[in-house]
Amino acid sequence: MSWRRIFQKRRRDTDLQQELASYLELETADNIARGMSPSEARLAARRKLGNITGIREAEHHLNTIRFFETVWADLRFAARGLARNPGFTFFAVLTIALGLGANAAIFSLVDGVLVKATGYPEPDRIVQLWERGPSWPRNVLSPANYIDWTQQSKSFSAMAAENRVSMTYSGGGEPRSLSVGTVSAPYFEVFGVKAAAGRTFAPDEDQAGKGKVAVLTHRLWQGLFGADPQMLGRSVQLNGESYTVIGILPGSSEFDRRRADLWIPLVFDAKPARDYHSYTAVARLKPGVSLAQAQSEMSAIAANIALLYPAIKKDWGATVDRYIDRLVGNQLRLSLTILMWAVVAVLLIGCANLANLLMARTTLRSREIALRTALGARRGRIVRLLLTESLLLSACGALAGVMLGYGLLHWIKSLLPPFYFPAEADIAMDGRVLLFLAVVTILTGIAFGLAPALAASRRDTVEHLKEGGRSNSSGRSKVYARQIFVAAQVAAALILLVGSGLLLRSFERVLHIDTGFQSEGLVSGWLPLAMEQDPDPVKLTPYIHRILDEVRAVPGVTHTAVGTGVPLQGWGDGMPFRKPEAPNDTLGSGFKIVTHDYFAALGLHLVAGRFLDARDTAHSPAVIVVNESFAKRYYPGANPLGKTILVAKILPSRLGLGPELSWEIVGVVADEKGNGLESTTDEGVYASFEQNPVVRVGLVAKGGGRASSLIPAVREAVWRVNKNQVIDRLRTVEEIKTESMASRRMTTSLLAGFAFLAMLLACAGIYGVLSFVTASRSQELGIRAAMGATRTDLIRMVLSGGAKPVLAGIAIGLIGSIALSRFIQSMLFATDPIDAQVLISVSLLFLTVALGACFLPAWRASSVDPMSALRQD
Repeated sequence: MSWRRIFQKRRRDTDLQQELASYLELETADNIARGMSPSEARLAARRKLGNITGIREAEHHLNTIRFFETVWADLRFAARGLARNPGFTFFAVLTIALGLGANAAIFSLVDGVLVKATGYPEPDRIVQLWERGPSWPRNVLSPANYIDWTQQSKSFSAMAAENRVSMTYSGGGEPRSLSVGTVSAPYFEVFGVKAAAGRTFAPDEDQAGKGKVAVLTHRLWQGLFGADPQMLGRSVQLNGESYTVIGILPGSSEFDRRRADLWIPLVFDAKPARDYHSYTAVARLKPGVSLAQAQSEMSAIAANIALLYPAIKKDWGATVDRYIDRLVGNQLRLSLTILMWAVVAVLLIGCANLANLLMARTTLRSREIALRTALGARRGRIVRLLLTESLLLSACGALAGVMLGYGLLHWIKSLLPPFYFPAEADIAMDGRVLLFLAVVTILTGIAFGLAPALAASRRDTVEHLKEGGRSNSSGRSKVYARQIFVAAQVAAALILLVGSGLLLRSFERVLHIDTGFQSEGLVSGWLPLAMEQDPDPVKLTPYIHRILDEVRAVPGVTHTAVGTGVPLQGWGDGMPFRKPEAPNDTLGSGFKIVTHDYFAALGLHLVAGRFLDARDTAHSPAVIVVNESFAKRYYPGANPLGKTILVAKILPSRLGLGPELSWEIVGVVADEKGNGLESTTDEGVYASFEQNPVVRVGLVAKGGGRASSLIPAVREAVWRVNKNQVIDRLRTVEEIKTESMASRRMTTSLLAGFAFLAMLLACAGIYGVLSFVTASRSQELGIRAAMGATRTDLIRMVLSGGAKPVLAGIAIGLIGSIALSRFIQSMLFATDPIDAQVLISVSLLFLTVALGACFLPAWRASSVDPMSALRQD
């Protein structure tokens, strides 16, 4: 049977009527031919044909699927009913759209970050390896230790080291900085990724003396090289050297979403350093090897290395983490979890609202439902009719929710810097999200529609067919049910409000953090030097000074400097050092190599001694300036000036460390927030670039006017020195400051928005329930007014009824918010998780808004006319 016939009832009925009419005409004609009169002939024909209505019904049953026909009829009936109540329909669809749209957007984030980002084959077997320092659990690797690990470990089927660098591509036109992953040959084997065209690295291509080869990401192949089908075998120029393209990764690979543009083999120095840490490492566990077994083996290997090299590896160990755990940090995972629960709470509050409204609506339709029951409709049929209406509402809300969710997701992504999410994250509202939305839509429709439908199907038919049968409208059990819904809404909304209040308080305190420097008029960017293959200090220092002189000549620029770290983006290096008076104790600190104008450019305050200056040259004694945190931690109660520390010299190539030198402390400066606004450990040392020139440096320029206006001129000044010199991520420090707060701003803004929405929905629910209950009690209120109750008495009575569930919900919400505050404690900055001011402010705000929602129905109730109320049936 064709499915189209189910929806062709009218046409089939017309055809059947024509067929029956033709039969009657033919039979009548035959009877007339036998000698009957026309009237007798027609009557005889009708008797022979039988019950025409029965024939039509029998034919209809034979040619339809009854279930689908009734569903179609229920849908049409529900659509007509909703169209007759546009106000209710609009509010219901808007409520569902807001809840489902928020869920769709946040689920897209959760799916893209927590699920898709770990889409490698057998991701649980991929681990990340770290060296464990004496007082910190994770540190990047030294190349010598990595080589020992690969030779001695038995737990891994593949292990690879990685270092990310910027290299200059000079393929004609403006030079372009590319992010290049230098990796050991087994790197792609660890992640289970094969090339879509060509191949990845052969096992020996990371050895010295092998040819220079490169593997491109699909993104770079398409964007920079126009998807050239002849790309394999071609050469690309990176830092002035030629690399042969041997492979292109698939576009569907997580590698295409990473920040590296291409990959080249990592070749270690002939004598790799053991005391200079600059590499990360990943590995794939062998089948059957657990994380705990791998950790035990690596700890044993690290302990053996510490015994062999006690001078530099004493108390060092190894840490093994699941890669997917490190890929998505705890803070990001917690933020997404909180936001997901928040949107679920908003949706549940909306469902509670609609359940209350539908209960009121089915009460008003009690006579209709009673008539259907009296005419033979079974309870299941009544429930299905009412559920169809709620599912139709939910479906309409979902359609609007998709558009709202898409807009919200786009807005969230525009708020955040590109590095906020893991590089492998694929955030999009795709088929997986739509499937999730479809499931939630059905569950939502059932959630807010089932309770009213079951309640309506249980009502006494006889009672509701009587004139004036109104006892069900305000029964005690139904009032309690509505009050429970209201209390639950208030509690959930209050918990969200308290959470958002705590995050807002934290965000406000982050905004007012003293960075220790003046960010106005300051721009910074990175100078990936093409001199990495020949880092001669004799050439490097004059080259950097030519760049600084050219930038200083830009109109409006007052100070220029370079440093191994730029403001708010790290110290450049974390260096171990020793005090001569305690040579066996290895300590640690940030180590930033700068030109002497760095302090003036940032406006750092001198606390004692002097800044680095022009007298600190390659031929003068090695000196350093330390910050206050360093002085307080390592020289508590003492004057650090004139003291010396033992620190190894950083080689210009950054492939290792030179001899250990004695550095004299000549100055103390105020703390600079080096590791972001919320960093709490900022012990740092400043060394002179002239005394320790290195390759990877950042440029800082200070201007007297608007910082962003300096950017084009600074870039042109650099290119006047070297047209192939890339200056990467040149931007204002204010932009860096804003980006550093982007994640906190996003989480706080979204949670505050969802909390405010939850409060509005809860108050709308309070208003709707109280309005209905008050309307159903109009006769009672009229009687009270006739008996002498004043307007104030009536308002107080209605308000007390509405305030009870609100106060109960606030009490429950405060208890729940204390539990939530403990859960989000790690996200709070300088804020007590049980902040009395936040708890009291949020409670008073909610109570005020909720009582406002109660007051409007109470005011209308107090205006009831006693005579009109007494005349009601």
